[in-house]
Amino acid sequence: MNLSTTFAMQMVEELSAILSQHINFIDKEGIIVASTDKNRIGSQHMGAKKLVEDNLPYLVIESDNEYPGSKQGVNLPIVVDGEVVGVIGITGEKERVEKYGEIIRKFTQMYIRDEHIKQTRAQEEKMVSRFLENWLMHAHAVHEANFDDVAQSLGIVLNQPRRILMASFVGQESQDMLHKQGQLDQATRYLKRSLCDSHNTYSLRIGTRHVFVLLDALDNQIKEKCLKVKEAIFNAYEWDVRFGFDASAHPYTFAHDAYIQAKKALNAAMSMPTQPILGYKDLHVELFVNEISPLVRQEFIAKMFQNMNEEEIKEALKLCEVLYAHNGSLSQAASHLYIHKNTLQYKLNKLQEATGCDPRHTQTIPLYYLAMVFMKSL
Repeated sequence: MNLSTTFAMQMVEELSAILSQHINFIDKEGIIVASTDKNRIGSQHMGAKKLVEDNLPYLVIESDNEYPGSKQGVNLPIVVDGEVVGVIGITGEKERVEKYGEIIRKFTQMYIRDEHIKQTRAQEEKMVSRFLENWLMHAHAVHEANFDDVAQSLGIVLNQPRRILMASFVGQESQDMLHKQGQLDQATRYLKRSLCDSHNTYSLRIGTRHVFVLLDALDNQIKEKCLKVKEAIFNAYEWDVRFGFDASAHPYTFAHDAYIQAKKALNAAMSMPTQPILGYKDLHVELFVNEISPLVRQEFIAKMFQNMNEEEIKEALKLCEVLYAHNGSLSQAASHLYIHKNTLQYKLNKLQEATGCDPRHTQTIPLYYLAMVFMKSL
């Protein structure tokens, strides 16, 4: 069992704070790897070396000259799961420190065992993440000879219909970036807890994006859950998060295709502030919006509405959005906008005069729709 120097230093410092004595941790070769007496770190402790080699239950050193590199005190082997992982040493007079020996030994063994459990769990999580990443990002992964066996060994259940959901936080400028990073860490933990809230659901991180392999659910259920998570994260941690998910439930052999769909949906959601939660089925023009540079999108809008200012453009596109949402019905659109039908007719005529494109004509409606998408993306 390998212990990091950082962990060993943390351990001896905590013990020293309790006992008000110098504490040393010595490896099996007799080298002091951590000590509250900084001058001793890296030196050889021959007393501890003898203790390990002779398999002694403990070693009391009466004076600083008894063993090279050793000082007066008590030294005890640390055994975890039947293996000697090192020696813990308490510097001081025998009468003063010997009574603490067994307590310190048990504390140290418990401390190290807990660290070993954490390391094992972290290693298992890393293996699961690597498997999930391979599964989602490579179409050929499911055809590998040992794919099913590896999944089973990691406790990953394959034979259930799945949905792929992706999420990403939107960066924010802040003077106190340390505070914002702390909030982001908390928001990330909340995100994982909220979405992986049932058995056999998995998550991993790919770059800045969080990917979730969920059990089957309807689109409206996914959107409802994402909306609650989004609002909770914004209210508690002041971070904005966007979501994208696949078209439908799928068997594990189609996970790569579903991953690509969720990725495209998230890309669209990241570029559409007014639509932060999108499913692949929601995408139309949005599929290729990110392929067009912001400069070109701005140029298209400026060219189409060259005789109008920004506020006039926004108002015009809002009219079109409502009109198209009601299948071109002037009466229904006017009712929705709380204006008279003739007023809406007048506004649409003025828009046609300004742009040279009739917002009700089948040949020019796609131009307005494209303008709406571009404006939202900007």
